[in-house]
Amino acid sequence: MGNIQIEVRLFAYLRELFPPESRGVKKVEVKECLTIDNLMDEIGIVEKEIMIVMINGVRKLDYNESLKEGDRVSIFPPVGGG
Repeated sequence: MGNIQIEVRLFAYLRELFPPESRGVKKVEVKECLTIDNLMDEIGIVEKEIMIVMINGVRKLDYNESLKEGDRVSIFPPVGGG
C-alpha cells in the first residue's frame, strides 16, 4: 500500500492547527485508503469540533470513507454569530 497526496483546507479556528503561513491550506501525503476519521486523528481534530466535512466540494456524512489521490478535504467547525 502506497501513499497519496491530498489537500486539506481548515476553516475558522481550526486553521490554527497548521502553521500560520499556510493560511489553513496544506498539501499532505497520507497512506492510501486513509479515512476521513483517520485524517482528523492525524491532524488532531476531535469529532465534536467538526460541523461540515467536504471532499472535492461534496458534503460527507460518513467519516469512514477512504480518501483518494488529489482529494481536496475541507473541514469546517461549528460557528456562531449574528
